[in-house]
Amino acid sequence: MGNNGLILMKALKTKGFTLIEVLLALAVIAIALTAMLKATAQNIGNTQRIKEKTISHWIAMQGVSMIQLKLVQVTTSQESTQVTTMLNQKWYWRAKVSDTPIKKMQLITISVSQKQAGPFSEELIAFRYLP
Repeated sequence: MGNNGLILMKALKTKGFTLIEVLLALAVIAIALTAMLKATAQNIGNTQRIKEKTISHWIAMQGVSMIQLKLVQVTTSQESTQVTTMLNQKWYWRAKVSDTPIKKMQLITISVSQKQAGPFSEELIAFRYLP
């Protein structure tokens, strides 16, 4: 065996990682995966919020259209709550019509909620012309 065997054994001993190196690599991977998991969870929450805001806006725009087309009657300075189903969910919208300084214009304020009792938010403001 002689010299060749001794060199071969030294080469085998120096191959591989020490325990410290392996633990350090695992710690770096764990930190990276934790950060990635947190970012993914935040992204899911933001996506849900954007979805709710988008649907709320659609509901509010539908309410404005219904009032402007006189499909829903709302008297001045009184609130009217309506229900709409969109994307298999019930949505409640509250409309209030107010006078403006311009006599032939009215202010329409629509707020939207997923619950009948509220809270009503995502307010949309529009106007309608009175002929």
